[in-house]
Amino acid sequence: MYIGGTDIGGTKIEFSIFQVLEQTAGSGCMEMSLGNSTRYLRPVAVKRCPTERALGYEKVMENFAALVRNTCEEGGIAVSDLKGIGIGLPGTVCPIRKTMINGNTQIFVGRDITGDLSHLLGGTRVEVDNDANCFALAEVLAGAGVQYRRDTGRPLNKQLALGVILGTGVGAGLCIGSTVITGRNGAAGEVGHTELVTGGHACYCGKNGCTEMYLSGPAIEGAYASRMYSQIAERPAAHQIFEMAAAKEPLAIALVKQHQRQLAKFFANLSNLLDLDYIVCGGGLSKQPAIYEGLEALIARDTYTPGYSPKIYKHQLGDSAGGIGAALLCV
Repeated sequence: MYIGGTDIGGTKIEFSIFQVLEQTAGSGCMEMSLGNSTRYLRPVAVKRCPTERALGYEKVMENFAALVRNTCEEGGIAVSDLKGIGIGLPGTVCPIRKTMINGNTQIFVGRDITGDLSHLLGGTRVEVDNDANCFALAEVLAGAGVQYRRDTGRPLNKQLALGVILGTGVGAGLCIGSTVITGRNGAAGEVGHTELVTGGHACYCGKNGCTEMYLSGPAIEGAYASRMYSQIAERPAAHQIFEMAAAKEPLAIALVKQHQRQLAKFFANLSNLLDLDYIVCGGGLSKQPAIYEGLEALIARDTYTPGYSPKIYKHQLGDSAGGIGAALLCV
């Protein structure tokens, strides 16, 4: 069985093809928990193309369809061999209409992406979900969930997990076993717009103090730049601020510590609400080792259950998790 997964970004579309196997085919295969069985995902082919969203929705869909055909050709299969194509969209997806309700790529809002792409590809099945949900599903089935089972012996169907993206924005996907919880409007997991700081920074959503205004990459960049605006030629990127902290630059150290304290508070609040087994982190900031140092102990300080902290994992599948999770929508 072949499945396709798509990660749509502001500048590129990445399409990957995987084969689902009953037995491992050696190096490169990923172990996957599926129901009560173990299966394996073998990467077959992957290609990218520019999104070109400035040229409009129809052009993006034409590029997308061509990308699928070219990737199938490279993988030595026909488009009709795909059981389906999954797409992780950068926004909230209505679970009934399967359309994007809102998001930072406005050309997709309200459009019939599943029907339009299926038509361009001769009737191929197409599934869509929020990209953070796709990340969470991939990590639960083939990444952190597999590791958690090895660490604790707790099977997939007993796991309650949250996949959190800490990048340009902050979002999350909640999984009970292998099921992603979307909510009535598809907005479950929009944790970046829960209040972290009362009366805090204004957010583009119209509220104040949103988590995204404090825990995203642009948030830590903005905090550094606002304090050093007259002393720096240009605003450093988030990863550079973490590098400066490692090199003992005082303001960078203070901001990294503040980020971790706020992250611990955020995770403790989520754990108090959900009583999570584990949280797996993705996105650019999740690559920084400093955020994990002592994080579980900080969370345990603020959880209602004395001394309890969910396990915290760095993403296990790397930058490909979104595409893997999108493909798994079709299994």
